[in-house]
Amino acid sequence: MRVLILNRYSDSFADYGRYLDHAAHRVSYVTVPAHLPMIPAGVGHVETVASLDDQERVESAVSRCYRAAGPFEAVLALSEFDLLTAARVRERFAVPGPDVRATLPVRDKTVMKEAVARAGLRVPRFTPVRTSADITAFARSCAGPVVVKPRTGAASAGVRIIRSAHGDFEDYDDYEAHEAHEAHDDYEVEEFLDGPIWHVDGLRHRGATVFRLASRYLGTCHGFALGRPLGSVVVRDEEAGLIAGFADRCLDALGLSDGPFHLEVIQHADGPAFLEVGARVGGGEIPFVMDEVYGVDLVHEWIRVLLGEHPVGIPESGPDPETYAGFLMLPEPRGHTLVSRTGMLGRIPHLYAEVLPAPGHRFDGTGGYDTILGRFRYRGPSAKDIEEAIAETIASYRYELAGDR
Repeated sequence: MRVLILNRYSDSFADYGRYLDHAAHRVSYVTVPAHLPMIPAGVGHVETVASLDDQERVESAVSRCYRAAGPFEAVLALSEFDLLTAARVRERFAVPGPDVRATLPVRDKTVMKEAVARAGLRVPRFTPVRTSADITAFARSCAGPVVVKPRTGAASAGVRIIRSAHGDFEDYDDYEAHEAHEAHDDYEVEEFLDGPIWHVDGLRHRGATVFRLASRYLGTCHGFALGRPLGSVVVRDEEAGLIAGFADRCLDALGLSDGPFHLEVIQHADGPAFLEVGARVGGGEIPFVMDEVYGVDLVHEWIRVLLGEHPVGIPESGPDPETYAGFLMLPEPRGHTLVSRTGMLGRIPHLYAEVLPAPGHRFDGTGGYDTILGRFRYRGPSAKDIEEAIAETIASYRYELAGDR
């Protein structure tokens, strides 16, 4: 097949040679310069752009690949930020796969909530906004806090939670007061629903969920962005089954028929409510846990599905019901340099992997979910065991920092 890859990664997830036989397929790339050393030999054509966020330059690069390598039969884009770009490329060059209409419900937070609500499933009250005045007007209709977020954002980037007892902007989570007409183009505001947040991760094929696991967050992604630990534990009880079933109904409503998903649900007092979805593999430690503990490489299965193949690495009986997993991520202490830290492997029950920065590393705020203060992965016989191991890690992990001068 003639395959085009749009790639913004420069880490292990950019090692497409692990997933795709570059001798059997004619593979072309549009990528960033940092990825060039990882591209296997014998590719069809390679174009680089400074940023894959520049839509015009990306499409020009794709055109050059098209002229050099011929018509594409598949377009691969594994970053959530490139899903719409890939959809536009498919439309422009008549390539099979999700087009813009199919992709918007899994990228635009207002479009996805509209689709889920039409199916009779609960979503937070929400509205698109353009100015702070729009936010204030919505906030005045809510009894509690409201959440402001970019419509096509990810990993809680740009998300703010604000109080709204009288529609006023008070500090809630490091939120700065806005002038009455400051632009918020491509943002939405929604009511804040209290309750535990779950994430359901898995794979869809031909309209059916062929693999899924429900996990409960310990902390929140928004809290992580503000400097707090973020953990997660797989849950396998009746409550988790209800959350997973609700997620399936949401996926049906969104029309997600093929590929991976990372769907988040709020377990509100009145029942589950849809939060948002990504039509990609979950971030942070999720892909590692899925592969190392449950034997499912969601990235590889996603590529198989995009190439029109059947997923082959999914256990027929589902994930092992006796095995539980989880992870912990400690955020960057921005503006500090790591002097020393103590490894936790062999000290914490059920901890099987850790990724720690080297002494001397400077935390500059660009680590995301990768280069952070600590990443830990767990495997154990119960959710309770995993939660206790995560709590013990937080309490026991020792490190020394030096502030910038």
